[in-house]
Amino acid sequence: MMSKAMPDGLKKWLVAFLSVLLFSLLLVLGDIVAAFVYFADKSDPLWVTLLGIAGAFGVAVGFGGFFLLMAVAGWQSLREARRVQVIPPVHHGGSTN
Repeated sequence: MMSKAMPDGLKKWLVAFLSVLLFSLLLVLGDIVAAFVYFADKSDPLWVTLLGIAGAFGVAVGFGGFFLLMAVAGWQSLREARRVQVIPPVHHGGSTN
């Protein structure tokens, strides 16, 4: 029996980390747009800075969690691949026909 590429228990974490990553990329995109809008006014509102910080933190958490998840899945796969199944020898009866 072959092992799965991603155990079922890790799939919900995969969805969670990728959701955080995508949402954070949207925050960063919003921050870039807001920075261009306020660049002409030569002002830097606090919410634009906080949006950039939240976006950068979310991207770091998303990529870090995704990397950790892939490392754990790889480690589990490697551990399972090294596992050896011992098949006991079959002993036939004493007759040698």
